[in-house]
Amino acid sequence: MGDTGLSERWQAYYDAAGGADIGGKAVQTRLASADGDKGGGKGGDGDVKSSKGPWNTASTALDDLRRNAATALGDLRHGQQGAGVGGKGVEGLESTAMQQRVFNSWEARLEVVRDECGELMGKLKKAGNDLANQDEAIEALFKAQDTKPIPPPGGPSGSW
Repeated sequence: MGDTGLSERWQAYYDAAGGADIGGKAVQTRLASADGDKGGGKGGDGDVKSSKGPWNTASTALDDLRRNAATALGDLRHGQQGAGVGGKGVEGLESTAMQQRVFNSWEARLEVVRDECGELMGKLKKAGNDLANQDEAIEALFKAQDTKPIPPPGGPSGSW
């Protein structure tokens, strides 16, 4: 391909972006709608917009997983009653200590899953809100722009 004045290393990346991959398929790198194509973005209008929807969906999925982990944790604890949990030993069983270690391991894992889901759930919801609000704030800034082009006197409107 052509020389763009880039270093040899960057020229290789540049050539690869406009060349072909190993399978012979054309490779292109472009910024969404940079070439004027209106195919990208929501509704095919070429605009890239943030939406709360996917963030809220992910947050809801994490909430479901958190509840399932909490339920599993409760079921696990209930199933352990009388099996050495909480100072209740099972006399005469050689495997009680091993069973207790397995229980402790699973209890710790489920607690981490539950707690991590709870934490991430809120962060995802906040990210969705913040991104959507940012789009609205930026749009409002441009709509509130005071300096606007005025056509020259005596010239047709839109002559620039």
